Amino acid sequence: MSTTGIFAAQARDLNKRDRTRAKLMDAAVRVFARSGYEAASVNEIAQEADVANGTFYLHFKDKDAIVTEVAIRIAGDVTRRLDAAMADLDDAVERVAFATRQFIDLACSHREWGWALVRAGASLPTLRERTAVYVRADLTRGVKQGVFKIDVDDFLVEVFVSMIVAALSTRLAGRAGTDAGSQLAELQLRMLGVAPARARKAAWRELTPLTLASDDTTPSASQPRTRRSRR
Repeated sequence: MSTTGIFAAQARDLNKRDRTRAKLMDAAVRVFARSGYEAASVNEIAQEADVANGTFYLHFKDKDAIVTEVAIRIAGDVTRRLDAAMADLDDAVERVAFATRQFIDLACSHREWGWALVRAGASLPTLRERTAVYVRADLTRGVKQGVFKIDVDDFLVEVFVSMIVAALSTRLAGRAGTDAGSQLAELQLRMLGVAPARARKAAWRELTPLTLASDDTTPSASQPRTRRSRR
């Protein structure tokens, strides 16, 4: 029943215990994507991973424990990937556009992973908090650079995080196309007071897609696969 996921791919060279733990985490992602966090059960996760319930409890205390671990790992993988890609990018306008677009594209490149973020996100405070830290940092950077004409507070950060989750959900559901990230990035930049022409240029710039670690299904950053805007 189970299939190899991102966590299992990352653990393929580790010991059996770590591989089983990773398999359970991948199963949890699929279950959360399909059923949502509240409806998911330990029994369903164990069946999805093709292990006994007792095996689940050898690795995790309960459902809350595995969802916390999944949240921490997802948040860590995404933020590390974005951090590395933006290491030499100082302009806050470009950073906001890049992060919004790449986050949505990266999540959509793994639909189960993306749906898990959307459907279990409300119950993954670690993930939301980690995302908020990076959003706040880039907004604050833009204020210091004089390009964002807003006051950075908890409400603004929460709105930005919610917009990203909503855009991700809409695209996964097929109600928006592959340009959803660019559309959202342009809207965000306009909200921050960026001039229309500059916002449009940053939001629709050609990008090379990012991939997660141990991702064997999509090109790596060293193998460009650019997507041209239709605008």
